[in-house]
Amino acid sequence: MVNHLFKTCVLFSVLFWVSFVQSQNITVDANTYTPQQLVESILIDSGCIDNVQITNAVGGGFQDSDKSYGYFNANGSDFPFEKGVVLSTGKLANVPGPNTTLSDDDAPGWIGDPDLEAALGIHNTTNATIIEFDFVPNADNIRFRYIFASEEYQQGDPNTCRYSDAFAFLIKPVGGSYNNIALVPGTNTPVQVTTVHSGIPGSCPPINETYFEGWNGPNAPINFNGQTKVLIAESPVTIDQAYHIKLVIADEGNHRYDSAVFLEGGSFNIAANLGPDRSFVTNNPLCEDEIYILDATPVGNNPVGYKWFRNDVLLTGETSAELTVTTEGVYKVEIDFGNNCIAIDEVLIEFDGPVAAQNTDLYQCDFVNNGRATFNLFNAEAAVIDGNPLLRVYSFHRSFANAEANFDPIPNPRSYTNTQPDEVVFARVVSDYGCVGVAEVTLKVTTNTVSPFQLVACSNEGTPGYATFNLSEVSSELIALFGSNSNVKYYRSYADAIAQRNQLSVPFVNTQAGIQTIFARISGNEGCLGTAEVNLRVINTPEFESPDTFTYCVNKFPAEITLSSGLIGTITDTEFLWSTGSTEPQIEVNEAGTYTVTVTRFRTIDGETYTCTSTRTITVVDSEPLQVSYTLQGEYGNQTLTVSVSGTGDYLYALNDGPFQESNVFENLELGRYLLTVREVDGCQSVTIPVSVVGYPNFFTPNNDGYHDFWQLRGLNGNNMQLKQVLIFDRFGKFLHSLDLEGIGWDGTYNGEKLPSSDYWFRAIFMDGSVYKGHFTLKR
Repeated sequence: MVNHLFKTCVLFSVLFWVSFVQSQNITVDANTYTPQQLVESILIDSGCIDNVQITNAVGGGFQDSDKSYGYFNANGSDFPFEKGVVLSTGKLANVPGPNTTLSDDDAPGWIGDPDLEAALGIHNTTNATIIEFDFVPNADNIRFRYIFASEEYQQGDPNTCRYSDAFAFLIKPVGGSYNNIALVPGTNTPVQVTTVHSGIPGSCPPINETYFEGWNGPNAPINFNGQTKVLIAESPVTIDQAYHIKLVIADEGNHRYDSAVFLEGGSFNIAANLGPDRSFVTNNPLCEDEIYILDATPVGNNPVGYKWFRNDVLLTGETSAELTVTTEGVYKVEIDFGNNCIAIDEVLIEFDGPVAAQNTDLYQCDFVNNGRATFNLFNAEAAVIDGNPLLRVYSFHRSFANAEANFDPIPNPRSYTNTQPDEVVFARVVSDYGCVGVAEVTLKVTTNTVSPFQLVACSNEGTPGYATFNLSEVSSELIALFGSNSNVKYYRSYADAIAQRNQLSVPFVNTQAGIQTIFARISGNEGCLGTAEVNLRVINTPEFESPDTFTYCVNKFPAEITLSSGLIGTITDTEFLWSTGSTEPQIEVNEAGTYTVTVTRFRTIDGETYTCTSTRTITVVDSEPLQVSYTLQGEYGNQTLTVSVSGTGDYLYALNDGPFQESNVFENLELGRYLLTVREVDGCQSVTIPVSVVGYPNFFTPNNDGYHDFWQLRGLNGNNMQLKQVLIFDRFGKFLHSLDLEGIGWDGTYNGEKLPSSDYWFRAIFMDGSVYKGHFTLKR
């Protein structure tokens, strides 16, 4: 029914050409050809494909009878295809150039395609244009050429990195499953705006740029912002097996910014198969002098004849299925099967240049002075490949022929001991393209041993016997001796230096206290150039103990106190210099101030004297007059006394004649009078003050029943009144009453009003400024 409808349209419609008069633009035709004719006569146009049958053709239903697919012609423009079939997500009329308007079409009821969405793993397609047909190939491979173009290509716009319309060429054996063959060459990546472009600065880098033709200006022959280069869709097939192919393109997300795919006329054909390109682009060029045979023998059919071309020039006399290639070029074969059926394939052949492997010498230091040494042969790799990142040394051999043939490699190249002086081994060098070169490596054994170095350092603070050695002086002297291209590394033992294991970090902190010997290995591009012992000696930097602050009792002036340097250890080979000018280990002072002592330790090693110096600062402060106060807290008969001292020293505390204690808190005190003594630990000062511990009832009941009607402090001594005043507050801190110390007490009123039952607080202030705090309960 679909085919009949299209044929009727062709018979009874007026030819409708959509074109521009400018010759630089392509032309399109929506109505001259039926879908069957577009595929069979335009896209295929050969006798190699049989039983071509259109099964479906879908596009936009525009009100002006335009379509979204049809025929195109280059019309003398520079468009790469002379003619073909185009499928678009917009009007066919908007496909030709110039590229001066936005192709942005939509049509009623124009939906997407689920097969396309499944193939690309996307959703929400719309405006799908589809041509489907069955065919039977008579060879084992089919291919055709196409170009993808889109308004989604927006130069300099980050949207190019994020959005793309979708298309696919879905092929399957009839009854089988679809396979998409519209892929970036050599990958499984579908061709889209987001997978083929030259990058958007600041947004995304180029991706598959090799296959991007470029951004289209206003004079482009098509009305799209950018396009791919000519790409090839191909698929293996089974001869005489019926296949179904679905050519589909659709907008993704919405109808905005149309796209199109152009299929070259006559390109849908069976294909010869010459194999992949052998080029630098595909990372597999041939090697110099390599002979390569192109084999075009088809599967299943017997051709009438072959024609071979190099760079589009016929190679006369070459008419067989095989062609021997010895020079670079684009090689093409045309296989004539008769009946207007010609299969074509072409490959690019390029040759890599000679592998430039450099002969070199490799040095190693003699371990036992017998002309033998153990080499890591791969240490010669840098010199052999001479910085070429495309080359690698893969193995070493005892002969040139074995290296070239990759036969009998040396089994232990990273630990190889030479068998004779100046022995030559052969490095097999392989390029990234698999090409092979051979270089000679001469093994040189050296016995260069430099006189030992002596390094002395002062110990690090807090770690006697251990110091930090930066070793730069040793390195500088060795590089000056062996040349500026040499380098120096350090090891714990000579064996480690030869084997290049357990390299030490620099700067180095010795791991053996006091004395340690390490070894320097001097190397160049050729290997080990020599070794040197480095003897490390540590002089302990003077360190100190004891307090850094002392108190001088001003009331004992002019008595002196002793300030010691506090040097840890013996004073042998040590000098002292105080800020007072004294050179003794200790000094006597009788005034406050800051005193420094500089201690220098001397050591003579191998006839040379070394010194390590450290300075200590001691502060002497005058004693301060003691200001003592106290607070009392706690319940009646079980008070706690807390002492406060306005000094900076260390103090001892005692009540009456009791023993002195370090704590300034006395607990469980009964009512009564006490003498509190505070003295400095060093005995510099001592102060004694009286303390009265008073009591109070925890509650009172002012109800005039004769019991507990008033609240008053207890333990007051009327003959020696120490209290200044007692203030009473409510629980919110509001002052209520000042207690009459000689009266009967407080009756629980404020301004003549009875206060409610609650907890109340008091503060007892003594004549000496001491304070006692507590609280009690008023009950009614």
